[in-house]
Formats: sequence, structure tokens, C-alpha cells
Amino acid sequence: MSLFAGPSRPTTTTPTVVNYRHLLSPQAMTVFNPLRTIAHCDIDGAFAQFEQVRLGLPDDVPLICSQWGSIIAVNYPARAYGIKRMHNEVEAKKLCPHLVVQHVATYRDGDTEAGYWDDVDRRTHKVSLDPYRRESLKILAIFREMVPRGELEKASIDEAFMDLTPMVIERLLERHAYLRSVPPDAPDGLDSPLPPAPPVDWGKAGHVVPVDMGMGVEEGVEPEDGDGETKGESTWGDWALCVGAEIMADVRAEVWRRLHYTCSAGIGHNKTLAKICSGWKKPNQQTVLRLAATPGFMRDMDFTDIRFLGGKLGNAIAEEYSAKTVGDMLPVTLEDMQAKFGEESIWVYNILRGIDHTEVKEKLATKSMLASKNTIPNVTTHAQGHHWLGVLAGELAVRLREARAVAPGLWPKTLVLSTRTGWDPRSRQMAFPFARDLDAAYIVKHARRLWDEHVGHLKVLKFNNISLAFHGLEKLEEGQRGIEGFLKRPREEREASAQSSGSSEHVKEPPVKRTRLPTLHMSPKPTPLEAFLRKGGKTEAKDEGDDERKASTEAKVEAESALKTGTEGAEGDVAGTKEETEENSGAPGWTCPRCGEEFALPDEEWVARQRAEHEDWHFAADLQAQYGGAAEGGSEGSASRATNGGGGGSSVARGKAKAKVQKPKGIKAFFAPKK
Repeated sequence: MSLFAGPSRPTTTTPTVVNYRHLLSPQAMTVFNPLRTIAHCDIDGAFAQFEQVRLGLPDDVPLICSQWGSIIAVNYPARAYGIKRMHNEVEAKKLCPHLVVQHVATYRDGDTEAGYWDDVDRRTHKVSLDPYRRESLKILAIFREMVPRGELEKASIDEAFMDLTPMVIERLLERHAYLRSVPPDAPDGLDSPLPPAPPVDWGKAGHVVPVDMGMGVEEGVEPEDGDGETKGESTWGDWALCVGAEIMADVRAEVWRRLHYTCSAGIGHNKTLAKICSGWKKPNQQTVLRLAATPGFMRDMDFTDIRFLGGKLGNAIAEEYSAKTVGDMLPVTLEDMQAKFGEESIWVYNILRGIDHTEVKEKLATKSMLASKNTIPNVTTHAQGHHWLGVLAGELAVRLREARAVAPGLWPKTLVLSTRTGWDPRSRQMAFPFARDLDAAYIVKHARRLWDEHVGHLKVLKFNNISLAFHGLEKLEEGQRGIEGFLKRPREEREASAQSSGSSEHVKEPPVKRTRLPTLHMSPKPTPLEAFLRKGGKTEAKDEGDDERKASTEAKVEAESALKTGTEGAEGDVAGTKEETEENSGAPGWTCPRCGEEFALPDEEWVARQRAEHEDWHFAADLQAQYGGAAEGGSEGSASRATNGGGGGSSVARGKAKAKVQKPKGIKAFFAPKK
């Protein structure tokens, strides 16, 4: 199953009979529910609208958003003059002399915020989409507020999908109370069909695609909305779409009221139908595409305009079948398509018929942030490289601060520097240490270190792209702190101690010992099989890695012991005494019979836990020695021991690894030959 395919059933547009289970059972809330209602909403000429509102211009003023002389967004008043994105600023000005041209925000070296400058220069500035991202977050927040029970999926910076099904079903039951329970005489209980649906009033739904629409929308043929709707009976699926359209009308009105942005929407039974109809009537309008109207609406549409059918996949299909429109592809049978492109091509077959079972799912939190600059002219000196590091670091600092404001504790694991010469990319990365006071200078410091390691030795540079990126963005554990936080007392405690140090009557109470809660690192008692396997690999061999690991562990034990029994100096440093060390010498402990590592501390629970963790390490090392590979999670000494103990690996395991063939991923799966 490919990334896009979803479940591969059914392959027909025949309406499913709606029963009480679809309406009343939570288990029926699946992508196959015939009452499923999906909306797609996007901002009309988003970047241009964002700039128009920021500048406080009237709605009828023509405006374009530009980037280095190219047009990236055109508002609808400017489109009335024939201005399109393929034009440049000079051509657009000829078409509309009073056109407002606004360049996107840019970063300059040393700036902590992107700004709008009169002297923008691509040789020294970098484009910033930060203002647009902020507006996007505001819009998504309104979507979430207005659709509290449905799923929301951000499709891009200016569009999103919403699953309105839960809210639609709630409203259907409010309007048709007789559907709230299964009639006593229903022959099949929950699986009994619903009674016939009453006529639908589409008055508040917006535009409704005609049922008998015989020509494509690209030719400009636009029959009256709802034409043909009275030729057939209304269905409960139509009712669901009508209610969903009313919800979307409220959502769009709220976006306008709060932010003064117009948006257009499409409402259908799945993501594909919602997407393709949302652009039928623009701007500031919405369209409903019913199941009965789908074949006529899609027939003359260029299938490469359908979501995920553009690019290489669409071009390959067009070339294979000499086809352009959806209607050209309808005669192709599923068997023929699967014979050429494999079983995965059932997704293409379905999507051409308006069948799409992909879920509306909120995307996972961003795991990376990228600031990239195509350098024109090329970077040829280290000073030029340092200039761009400052600009890129400024952007990353702003974006990370804003992300942390939304998700406190968010922090990247690594900082990555990438350069490109021609088409040859090179990169280098390093761990990015946590800092409470994040700024561009902190990022630049580490970026320059990467630069020196990456290209510092080069005397000739010719980079046409430089980028900095954060990878592995995750929320730190609550309360996480650096090692200094464990070795120093809180300021309040130190101040109180200093104030009372001169009083002979003051008696210092010992700190209350907190009970350590179980954690993921506290291993459970080994099973009999695990215990047997551990004994079976017993060895007395030791190496330098053992000594290093033992010394490291002993230092850790001493630090832990000092924290529990030592006294702190004036600067918060730990200072243990000889007497305390001697007192601890008889404390509970354990010595590993395999490597001789010792664990001792006046805390039986801690010793037991360390023993379990240590035995787990040996168990993993034994498996590594038996099957090959690397035992993860060990220290430097552990890695050394794993290499010596099992570095040879298993020829059988290596053979299997070599024989393993990776399957094509994503869109390429559709072109895998059928075996």
C-alpha cells in the first residue's frame, strides 16, 4: 500500500445505502461512512491578501506580491487587468499603471527580525516567509475553534482539509430527532436502512455542482447551480453535504470577521472531491460536489490537476495512454492498469472516478526547520560564507523562538550546515546544545564551527547554495536541566543558607529525600529465558573498554553519593569528606561477575536498578556477538567491547542484508512492474 492509496476498496461511485449504524455507531466513523463530509478551504490569493491587510489598503486596490522581480501572488482586483504570475513587475505595471507592488519581507545580516526594505538586493538579503507563516497560524487557530470535533489537516501555508463528519451527524440528529434511535420494528436493527430523506434546501450551502453537468469547467461552461437536483430524490449523503456547507459558511465568515481575509471552500465526501471543487467558484465562495454530480464534473477535467496526479506520475500516465482528461482515462480497465503499473495502481483507477479513502489527519509536529539561500553570485570567500551564516541563523532563531512559544520545551537535536557547488551537495552536522537565551549569535557560533570543519580547509569556494537546518525537533522532558542544575542548589536555598550562616542557634534540617518514581530505564525482573541466556554467554574477559567504563561508572557513583551525603561549598560545588566515604564503604552493592564492574551506594533500590541495566547491556552484547550488528546505548567502553566481542558479525546475517531489496516508495510504487 502506497503513501497515498489508503484502503483499496470499493471501486464504484454507486451510493451506499445509509443505515442507522452509519449514523449512531462510533465504530462506523470510518472513511467508508457514506455520510462522511470533508471540506477544503484556502485563502484567496493568500500572500497578496496578507500584504493588502498589513498595508491597510482597500479591498479593490490591485496588488501583487513580488520576489526579486518575479510575481508570486496576485490579488483578484489585479487579475481583472489580466495580470498573472508568469508576468514580471515591468509587464504587470504596463497592464495596470496604478498597481501596488510589494516585495516580500527579507532578512539582512545582523537582523533579528525580517523586514520590508526599500533597497532589497538578492546579493545581500534573504527572502522570509515568516509573516505569512504567522498569519497561517492565526487562520488555522480559527479553523480549530470552529471545528472542535473534527480532524484538521494543514495542506499548505494557506489551505487545510477539515473532516466535518462528527459535527454533521450531530446536526442531522438535531434536525431529524426521529433518527436518534432504531425503530422497534426495524428488520435488521442498526443495519436497517434509514427512511427516505426529505428534500434538501440548498439555500445556505453556496454553489451546488449540477448533476447533469456535461462539459468541463475549464471551457467556462457553468450551468446554473443545482441544475438537475430535482431530477432525482435527495439522499442522506446530500443532507450531510448541505449541513457541512453551512458549517463552512460559518467558518469562512469568522475568518473574515477576525482577520479580514476571504477564503473559498469545497465540500465533498472525500478529500479529492473537496479539493477539486473548491476552486470552481472564486473568490470568497464555496461549492458543494455531490456524489451524483461527480462524473459530469470530472469528465473533461485535466487529470494532472487532481491532487497527487501531477508531476511525473501524471506525465507517465498521459504518455502511456495518450490521454489528457479524466474522460480519456475512463475506458482503461483496472486489469490493464494493474498489469502495467502493479496492484498499487488501483489508487489511480479510483481517484479518476472520484473515489478517495485517505484520512484527514493532523500532520505530525515539524521535525526540522530549514533556512536556505541560493547565492547569486556564488560564494567564493569565507567572509561571504560567514555573512550568509549570520542571515540564516537570524531566520532560524526567529522561527525556533516562535515555535517554542507555541510548544514550550521544543528544541532541535542537531544543527546541519549544507553547501552546494553546481549540483553537488555536501553537509555536516553537530549536536545542538540547549540554551535558555536563544539568539542568532548563539546559532552563528555553532554554525561557524561547522563551517570551519566543513569547508575551512578549502582555499577555493564556489557555492551556489548555503543552508542551515535544525533536525530532530522534539519537546524536552518537563523539568529537564543541565548537569549544573544537579550540582548547584536553587538560588533561594543558597540565599537562605547565607543569611542564617552566622546564627549559632540555627539548626540545618536535612533535605527531604524524594522517592524515585519508576522510569522506562528501570528494567523489570528478567524472565527465566533471559536469565538463562545471560548465564549462557558468561565470560571473564576484560579489555580497556571495561576499565574506561568502570572508571566512568565509579565517578558517577561518587557524584551520586556526594549529592546524597556530601556538603556543598560556597559556590554550590560538591565536597565530600573522607569520613563519609568510609561510612559508605559498607553500603549495599553488587559486583558484576562477568566484567568486574562494581556498584555501591547506600540505596538498595538504586543498586538493584543499576544491576538490571548492566545485565541488560550484557544481554544485548551477547545477542550482538551472536548475530552481528552494534549494541546500542553503551558508553565508549561498551562500544569497544561490542566491537571486540562481535565485530566479526554473522556472514549469514550479512548475506540476508545484502539480499534484501528495497521496495519503491511513494509515487514510484505505481510504476513498479507487476511480478
